[in-house]
Amino acid sequence: MAETATQILDTAEALIQVKGFHAFSFQEVADRVGIKKASIYYHFPAKAELGKAIVARYRQTMLAAMTDLEIPKRDSREEVDYWAALARYLEPILTLASNPVHACLCGILSGEYPGLPKDMQDEVEKFFDEQLTWLTKLLKAGRKAGAFHFQGSPARMAKLSFSAIEGAMLIKRITGDDKHVNQVTESLQALLRG
Repeated sequence: MAETATQILDTAEALIQVKGFHAFSFQEVADRVGIKKASIYYHFPAKAELGKAIVARYRQTMLAAMTDLEIPKRDSREEVDYWAALARYLEPILTLASNPVHACLCGILSGEYPGLPKDMQDEVEKFFDEQLTWLTKLLKAGRKAGAFHFQGSPARMAKLSFSAIEGAMLIKRITGDDKHVNQVTESLQALLRG
C-alpha cells in the first residue's frame, strides 16, 4: 500500500477513535496528512470505501495476532500454556486501553453500526465473529487440558469475556479510569480459575 494511503488510513482511524465515523470529513483528513482532499479520493473514492479499508486493516491486524497464538489441533501432543496464550491475546487490548481516548475500533463503530455503510457493517461483524470463534476455541481447549475451570459452555464464556472487555474499554473512555480494563480482565481471569 502506498505511503499516502497508509497515512490516510492511520489519520482517519485516529479520527474515528476520537469522533466516530460520521463526524470526520475528508477535508479534516487531508489537512492532518498535509495533502489535497482530491488525493484522498484517488485512493478512496468514497468515505464508505475508506471506512471499509480501515476496519478490514484493523481486523487483519487482530486476526494475524490471533493466528500467531494458534491453538494446536485436538490430536497434537504439543504442550500449550493456555494462560500465556490468553495473556498474549489480552496484550494488544491492554495496550490499546492504556490510551485515554482509545478503545477497540469495532467496539466504537458498534455504536454507529445501524448507520454504517453495508461493507463496513460486514467487516465489523466479521471482526466480532473472529474474536468470539478464537476465544471459544481457546477456552474449550484450555478447559479440556485442565487449565481453565468455568461453568457453562466455552461459547458462552467467550461471549461473556469478550463483552466484558469491549464494554470495559468503552467505560474507561467515559470515566477516565485507566485501571478499569485491567480490573475487568483480572476478574475474568479469576473467573476462569474457577
